[in-house]
Amino acid sequence: NIVGPPTCASRPVALGGRMTKPKRSTYETVQYTPPTPQVFGAAAVDLPTQASKPSSFSVDRPRNRPKLADRLAVYEDDNPRCQQILCWVGIVFPPFWLIGALLYLRTPATKILTREVGFKNLLLSAVSLSVLIVYFFYQLFIAPPVAGSVAANFATPAPTTPAPAPSAAAPPPPPR
Repeated sequence: NIVGPPTCASRPVALGGRMTKPKRSTYETVQYTPPTPQVFGAAAVDLPTQASKPSSFSVDRPRNRPKLADRLAVYEDDNPRCQQILCWVGIVFPPFWLIGALLYLRTPATKILTREVGFKNLLLSAVSLSVLIVYFFYQLFIAPPVAGSVAANFATPAPTTPAPAPSAAAPPPPPR
């Protein structure tokens, strides 16, 4: 056996003596489109826009594009953790609910989760303040004063009973 380069007899040959092309597949040729990453601002978000000003020249950019601050506000972190902590700590010390209510009043409308928990703080602080006011009015106007308290001294006048008259059966005290 002699090993050497392949001969013409080993190659596929058509009837006419020429090489054949491989058969073309039945698939359509489709243009390749690479995957594109998500980019901030690529999604269509309904944001407030400025009124467009008439201009005499044409520019290839959108006319009513929102301000940068409005576009970035969509991606701001809405973390209600501080309000949640104030809500739970308010169970032990209710003035924390008042702090949470004040923070709720300062929270922008775009932070929905923080406003939800802040509204709970607002309701709890309103309920606790109303219970406190009702308690003080009850103590001031309705409850009987406790003996020995400062309020008892002002609420009722001191009883005036006459001193007992000396009885005839009791001997007079000895002189000194």
